[in-house]
Amino acid sequence: MEQLYIGLTSSTLLTSLLRHLCHFRSQAELDRYLEASQIRERAIERINNVIGTYNDLRLRIFSKYPDLFPEEVFNIESFKWSFGILFSRLVRLPSMDGKVALVPWADMLNHSCDVETFLDYDKTSEGVVFMTDRPYQPGEQVFISYGKKSNGELLLSYGFVPKEGANPSDSVELSLSLKKTDGSYKEKLELLKKYGLSASQCFPVQITGWPLELMAYAYLAVSPSSMGGKFEEMAAAASNKTTSMKDLRYPEIEDQALQFILDSCEFSISKYNKFLQASGSLDLDVTSPKQLNRRLFLKQLAVDLCNSERRILFRAQYILRRKLRDMRAGELRALNIFKGFRNLFQ
Repeated sequence: MEQLYIGLTSSTLLTSLLRHLCHFRSQAELDRYLEASQIRERAIERINNVIGTYNDLRLRIFSKYPDLFPEEVFNIESFKWSFGILFSRLVRLPSMDGKVALVPWADMLNHSCDVETFLDYDKTSEGVVFMTDRPYQPGEQVFISYGKKSNGELLLSYGFVPKEGANPSDSVELSLSLKKTDGSYKEKLELLKKYGLSASQCFPVQITGWPLELMAYAYLAVSPSSMGGKFEEMAAAASNKTTSMKDLRYPEIEDQALQFILDSCEFSISKYNKFLQASGSLDLDVTSPKQLNRRLFLKQLAVDLCNSERRILFRAQYILRRKLRDMRAGELRALNIFKGFRNLFQ
């Protein structure tokens, strides 16, 4: 029988890190390391959810039964730690309609972006199993997939960032916002709210491109009041709550929409550049070895995440610039041809 190696090297480190990811010790620390990435907002949301859940339980249960739930055990720090363990070790079982479970030892399997193997429940054996997608040699580490997640999601839930360019499912959240100076701002905002969106919305951008929803939002953001009759279909398309506009295009404002996305993209790139340039001087004032090690560890993860997300934005920037250049060159050629014809008849 072949022995297959299950990697355990990240276990203690991962638990420790997730504890900190679930609760940065201050708002300033969150801003310090995740200021450039939109994953910061997700981290804040998760922190608030954990704290809110604890406060609710403390009010309704813990405080009423202190003998059963002594504060030295059932406190906010241990609660956050427990949630860190839970977030990092839950296994979703597809054959059981996506139910989640804690599976001892199986949660020690490390993730690889190169495999599609996952854990699932087997009715025959009445246990959780997985089938490898390739042969393994004796002593070789076996990997599974934690799912098709971005590097930011992997950092937030599992405490690591894959090597730059190694994750085909990687994406970066690009934030687009309506301009309050837009004369149709209120009308557009009401329509966005109708479809569950807001005046500032994030969309995933991958190395291969961006979704229709992002383009629809950009069309809505730049559309003039004369296109008011199209506002609702743009808002619906931005929310993916329509099936009739698979190839949404408005040629008369496509240039402005692409420029709008490019401006947002370049603004995000500037934030990544600023953080990466400043990261070298971060934490130089820390004297405690324990605190320094932790901060350097978190900083390196933040730098790795920023590099991977900025790489995607650089690609999007290149594509957008090329599209705009080609469109504008085509418009210029068409204008020159028109002028030539007009001169013939003068």
